[in-house]
This record gives sequence, C-alpha cells and structure tokens, in this order.
Amino acid sequence: MAEAKSFSADEARRIGEQIGIAWGSAPFDVEQFRSGMDVELEHGLHDPETNVTNDDAVTTGRIALAHLNEFPDYYTRLEKMEEDAKREHGTA
Repeated sequence: MAEAKSFSADEARRIGEQIGIAWGSAPFDVEQFRSGMDVELEHGLHDPETNVTNDDAVTTGRIALAHLNEFPDYYTRLEKMEEDAKREHGTA
C-alpha cells in the first residue's frame, strides 16, 4: 500500500474552485471538503484492490463533493458512525 497522503486547506480550496464549488454559497466549508478529500483517498493508491482514482486530486474532490451534496455534514457524520462502530465491535 502507498504512503498516506492528505490535502491542505489551500489545496482543497483550489481543487474545489476547479470543480465549480462557490465557497461563498456552498452549504459546507473548506474544512469539511478537505476532510472529505482525505477520507476519499481510500479509493486511491492506498489500496490497489479499491483504487479507482490513482490519488488524482480532482477525481478525489469530485467524490467528496458528491457526498457533501447529499449531506453538507457528511464527513462529520461518517466520523461519528465509524467511532460508534469501532466501540460496538470492540476495536476502539
């Protein structure tokens, strides 16, 4: 598996603008988008079996945007759900 990667707020803002996010009117902020991009790297080089993005920042951003368009706090909810699941399964 490839080395872990993450995006900075500046990178996320720039990528968001590139894919059409209007930050002044978006129902989510740059940090929620940045966090989502980091999460969606699970679809990249991290795991060859699930790699569909090759860590391409724009593709990763589009996946994050799709989720945030469903629920503007998608990644906050995802984090809570994963924490709850770890507790329930005794892996926390």
